[in-house]
Amino acid sequence: MKVCVITDEVSSDPETAIELALEWGIHHFEIRGLWGKRFPDIEPFQRKHLNEILNQYNVDVAAVSPGLFKVDVKDETSIERHLTHRLPQSIGLAKSLGTNLIVIFGFVGEKELYKACFNRSVKTLRKAADYAAGEDMVLALENEPICLADTAERTVKLVEAVQRENLLVNWDPCNAYYAGEHPFPEGYSHARNLTAHVHLKDCVTDRNTGERTYVPIGKGEVGLRELLAGLKVDIYRGFISIETHFTPKVKGTRECWEGLLKLLEEVNEKPE
Repeated sequence: MKVCVITDEVSSDPETAIELALEWGIHHFEIRGLWGKRFPDIEPFQRKHLNEILNQYNVDVAAVSPGLFKVDVKDETSIERHLTHRLPQSIGLAKSLGTNLIVIFGFVGEKELYKACFNRSVKTLRKAADYAAGEDMVLALENEPICLADTAERTVKLVEAVQRENLLVNWDPCNAYYAGEHPFPEGYSHARNLTAHVHLKDCVTDRNTGERTYVPIGKGEVGLRELLAGLKVDIYRGFISIETHFTPKVKGTRECWEGLLKLLEEVNEKPE
């Protein structure tokens, strides 16, 4: 299976992140945070330097995550700005990095707004998908607990309603777990046919307080071994992207990588 890591889960300096990940055996990367800024909000000289780093280390970019539409669903001004400015900017930089996959989100808001804002959400996502299609780009809608699209089920309903081939799913089983959906097989049964990209992290829940804590991959309650086995059966061709979410970053991400390697071995898979 193809594995990448989100660079800012290792270091906000992409060169440091890439150098360390290469030592571990990871050769593919997802770009989200760079030098303390979110993609694509970097200076022109930093864009040039980023391409120089990728060329120097001979690595590739699997996807980019600019935080598109991770804004209040009621904030029409911000949504329009993302649609008309941030999306084109993201596409331009993504193309220069050699990737056609952009992770997006399904609007921040209380869950009771999902139905009320459904048609408006579909309209916005359809506009985004149509613009991206004209640039030969694919958008992957990530399920995120603070967003209306928080579970695989609700994310897929939005994607299916948009009816555009270049709008797919960035499935995050841990986020689904946070949102109250059992990731596998329940969540996967919804996402399996539309998943273009997978974010992988793990967590545990304190039974007394309900507080959730991120832990190395394979040491939590998300059920990632079963999930990976399911992806293997379905011959999943996209990337699995390591998203640590705890500190210390370097040690934590290496532990996640080692945990993923162990799980892949258990399901008779090797990382690419």
